[in-house]
Parts: sequence; C-alpha cells; structure tokens
Amino acid sequence: MLVCSVSLRPPRSAIAADIAEIATAVDAATTGNVVFATLVDDPASVGEIVDAYLGEIMLEAASAADVVSLAIAYDAAVAESVTAADVPDGTIIPPGTTWNPSDISANVTLSGSNLTATASGNGAVRATAAISSGKVYFEIKMTVWLGANPGPGVALSSVTLPWINTTTGVAYVDGFGQIRINGATSGSSLGTSNSNDVIGCAVDRGANLIWFRKAPAGNWNGSGTADPATGTGGLSISAIAGSLYPGAMFTNNTEQAVANFGASAFVGTIPSGFTAGP
Repeated sequence: MLVCSVSLRPPRSAIAADIAEIATAVDAATTGNVVFATLVDDPASVGEIVDAYLGEIMLEAASAADVVSLAIAYDAAVAESVTAADVPDGTIIPPGTTWNPSDISANVTLSGSNLTATASGNGAVRATAAISSGKVYFEIKMTVWLGANPGPGVALSSVTLPWINTTTGVAYVDGFGQIRINGATSGSSLGTSNSNDVIGCAVDRGANLIWFRKAPAGNWNGSGTADPATGTGGLSISAIAGSLYPGAMFTNNTEQAVANFGASAFVGTIPSGFTAGP
C-alpha cells in the first residue's frame, strides 16, 4: 500500500501598508479649447463661410521654486553715529567784564577765566570795561597781599601800569589800608590790609564820589556814617576826569587779585541804587 505524506503550507498573513506618493515639482500642462476662426469670402455664395479650427491653451501650474526677482526699495534716513569726541582747543572766556589780557603788565598773568591776576613782581592790570556814568559796585579779593603799595581800585586808561607813585588818574586802597586819591592819602583808612581781604568798591560817577570797604560788613571809607546808598561820606574823585577802569596793582611776587564784577554772588550786599559791573 502506497502512503503519501503531504505537508501543507501555513496560511499567509496580510500586511497592511500605506503607500505614499512622492510629490513632484514638475509643472503639469492643462489643456482647454479655444476656437480660432477665419472669415472666408466665398465668391460663389451670397453668405460668408466661417473656417474654424480648434486650438489649445497651455496652463502652467505654479512652480515649487518661484523666486521674487525684484527687491522692494524703502526710503530711509541714514543716521551716522558720532565717531569722535569734540575737544576744546582753548580756554572759553564767559561773557561779561574780566581782567583785560591786553591791558596788563608783562609780569602779571591771568587765570580762572581771566578773573584772577597773579604777579611775579611790580605790575598792574585793568578790567575790560569802564565806569563812565551811573552807580556801579564791584569786589576785588586780594588773595595774597604782601606789600605796602599794592591794592585794588580804579584807574584811567591813560595811567601807565603799574601806577606806583602815580599822582593822577587813580583811586585805590594800599597795603596799609589807606585810601589814596591821585597818589595822596585821603585821611580815610580801612585798617590793616591782610591776605584774603575782599574790598568792595562803590562808584557814583554822576556825583563823582567813591567808597571802599572790607566786605561784607566793614565800614565804608572807615567811617560809621558813610553810606553809598544815601550818598554820604563819599570821597571826591571829581579831579579824575574820564572813564574809570577797575584795577589792581602789585609790588611783590605771588600777590594775587580775584575780581568779581557780578558774574557770581558778591560777598557784600550791593548798596541800594547801585548795579553790578561795570
């Protein structure tokens, strides 16, 4: 007896799969119909014959690689950054009256915006403006005051600098505190002069009177009754004709005068009726 052995294959399993189609960037042509017609004249016929045929419209799909070929221009202001710092190339002199660098002895130098005069020997300096009328008040601080002759005051422009022993055109306070008019003592004194004394000077050019004091509250012209505000106790300067320039004289090395013509607060109070200046 013949026996056959048969082996059966196991059943196959089904595999589920998603098939993804890769998109291409190829443009596809799309067609449409258009009628191109030509009107033909038939000599044998009263009517006209239309000879027509079909044409084709090619529509290009959008490409996957469109590129803008033109840039958009914008109007704009270009601001340049500062590339360097400004550096002052000289001393800036503020407006107003100062010591005059063109009216000064050779051995006197100026500093502090031309308000500080320092001597290296005999010398003097005058201001840039003069008192020709009205009532004017100013102060001069003698930071260093060593000798008997120097001091602050007023002088005509015609007086040769320095004015040591000058007998015309000056009125000032000397190193002993005496008030001198045209070189002569007036009989009025402010007391011993010391370094750092601030001398206030009031000039009434209309009445031709002058007053000095140690600011802030010293007696005017050394008298308890003198007062520029009331016009009392002033010393006559009628013999000094012309415009008077504030000034300072020196006779010793390192002597120094600092002027205040109103650019900063005064040590003393301006007398009533007077203005800062000149």
